[in-house]
Amino acid sequence: MTTTVQKLVNSNTWFTIITAAFVFAAVPSISNADGWELRTTLDEVPGTREIESGNIDKAIRISKVRLPHVSQQRKVAVLTNLCIGYIMSKNFDEAENYCSQAVERPNEQAVSYNNRGVLKALQGDYDGAMQDFASAANSDCFGECSVSENVPKDLPRPIAKRNFGKAELQAKAAKDAAEDQIAARSN
Repeated sequence: MTTTVQKLVNSNTWFTIITAAFVFAAVPSISNADGWELRTTLDEVPGTREIESGNIDKAIRISKVRLPHVSQQRKVAVLTNLCIGYIMSKNFDEAENYCSQAVERPNEQAVSYNNRGVLKALQGDYDGAMQDFASAANSDCFGECSVSENVPKDLPRPIAKRNFGKAELQAKAAKDAAEDQIAARSN
């Protein structure tokens, strides 16, 4: 009897581990760019795994090759990979091009606005970043859009809200620093 219960417990444990592995493998990636949170789309396309693994140059190459050939529905995922790739490689001009193209697509608005907000924040445009983070946080929202405590923290809207808070702090710090400089010059 003890052996049967132990085998049942062991098989349940393995089932739980395997199920968890599949769940975590299906969750889109969150990358950090200087502490800001970037996010891939739910739709995995060629180049997404490379973004997730940090192989940015390869992700950009694959995504640029795939962009003209991908369906309209999946195009935002490739544009998002290019947006993130160029942000991570600090090529902000190219990132701006692809991030803005992703925002223009009708799907994955929360992800697209969030990533473009990160780009603007990295460029020092905190007001523009906060506008994009607010758009991301309110994307696909009908009525009240508050993020409750039981919503997973890795979803696009909670990520955008965290990025918004960070952008607010950075904007205030930049404003305070500018006021301190003006005060120091007048003394």
